[in-house]
Amino acid sequence: MNAKLLVALREFRQIISTRSFWLTMLLMPAAILISQISTRLIQPPPGIAVVVVDATGRYQAAIQQRFTFDRDQEALSDLGEYAQKWKIPPQSLRSEGAGDVWADGPRLFTPADVAAFEAAGGLKAAQAELARLKPAGAPDFKPPKPGVIPVPPPAGLVTDKGPDAFGQSLAPQLKRDVPTPVGPRKIGLGVYIPADYGAPKVAARFFTDGTPRPMLVDSVRQELTAIQRADALKASGIDPAALARIQAVRAPITFRAPPEGGSRERVILHSALPLALAYLLLLAIMMSGSWMLQGLIEERSNRLLESVLACVTPDDLLFGKLIGVLGVGLVMVGAWMIFAIGVAFSMQGAIADFLRPALESVSSPGVIAALLYYFLAGYLAISILFLAVGAVSDSMRDAQAYLTPLILLITIPFVIIAQSVLLNPDGPLPRILSWVPIYAPFAMMARLGGGVPTWEIVGSGVLLAAFIGVEMVFISRLFRSSLLQSGQTGGLKALLRRARA
Repeated sequence: MNAKLLVALREFRQIISTRSFWLTMLLMPAAILISQISTRLIQPPPGIAVVVVDATGRYQAAIQQRFTFDRDQEALSDLGEYAQKWKIPPQSLRSEGAGDVWADGPRLFTPADVAAFEAAGGLKAAQAELARLKPAGAPDFKPPKPGVIPVPPPAGLVTDKGPDAFGQSLAPQLKRDVPTPVGPRKIGLGVYIPADYGAPKVAARFFTDGTPRPMLVDSVRQELTAIQRADALKASGIDPAALARIQAVRAPITFRAPPEGGSRERVILHSALPLALAYLLLLAIMMSGSWMLQGLIEERSNRLLESVLACVTPDDLLFGKLIGVLGVGLVMVGAWMIFAIGVAFSMQGAIADFLRPALESVSSPGVIAALLYYFLAGYLAISILFLAVGAVSDSMRDAQAYLTPLILLITIPFVIIAQSVLLNPDGPLPRILSWVPIYAPFAMMARLGGGVPTWEIVGSGVLLAAFIGVEMVFISRLFRSSLLQSGQTGGLKALLRRARA
């Protein structure tokens, strides 16, 4: 067998036989499973109970109708997103009228849209239509959980002695669950409308559990305001019905969605998985590079390296170690990815909901090929740097003098790359770092999901390949001159002089 392959096989076996390798291999699956379980166990049930006491008898019905409207509006948006995600033709949804309102995807739905949706059968009719038209393998549509659940005043709540007595009796109720149609929920908001509400300086009172909910409070305030405005219009002799007709007039507009991958949300989603792969590349390099470095230093300190070099050349040892550590990295990252993809298609949860749409960003052969190239090239380019540290260090204490700056040199810019790509994938910083060979693998992998010109991929890839070639020449010379010179590593000038020799 070729000497390089023998060294690679030995390096591979030596690393995967360590406990730290298997602990690292299990780290990612354990983190995914814990996140899936914790999401279900720790996350509180969705929705809060709301108690409305209306001493006037004029406002409570309008407030509850507003809660129903907000719920239907959210359901319409989710229905539109589901239809777009699973590419259900709008004309099929309109055939029986059930999806006429939301067939074209999510938008700003008006009260007239919500009324038409309810007239067509509401959520039950929409679910039945989707169950008939969804493609094979698509999950069933799950309606949004109700965020606001109106409940009658619980036992012990004082409702007939004014807002102060109401608030005092409600305070202990905010600390425990109350029964609702969807299960026990905590009271998040209590509203008391006095009998003389509308008179000067008489205000409705809001009592909360301490959590700010501006949208919920604003919804209630809008309904109170609408009724009081109608009363003011009537008192002024203005027909409220005529005003309602005028307010219902909408300026005609057409709306064009951004192209595929154009909106910021879609770009972030498409960049998330390539960015996660770049993070896995960084993690795998740091772990396997440290194992390779430690093994090389142990071989030097135990004088085992002299016996190895009696059988193989320094170049065989160099390339064999690189091939071996590359195999370790591929096995480790491949196992993590297979497990994550398996979770995405077999379990429900936050990670699964993220991975399913994010996989669309790496579905084309060109993107897959570019990701694979930059992953392998990046792994090789940085592994060479770890080998260079091992070649000039007699102990781990000596290696730390080079290793700490090297890790900071790699990891700190990666954090900047990740933030820049999420904020602006085509910004100047990610594009500049795409042409810096040591950072090009991370920057290009993170940007590929948002679309990168072909010329930039090719140019950056060629520059990275040339950089690896220069590294190979440097580390090959350094190996020949430094491996057997224990205690004679010298300073940086000496190392550069040996590499040029």
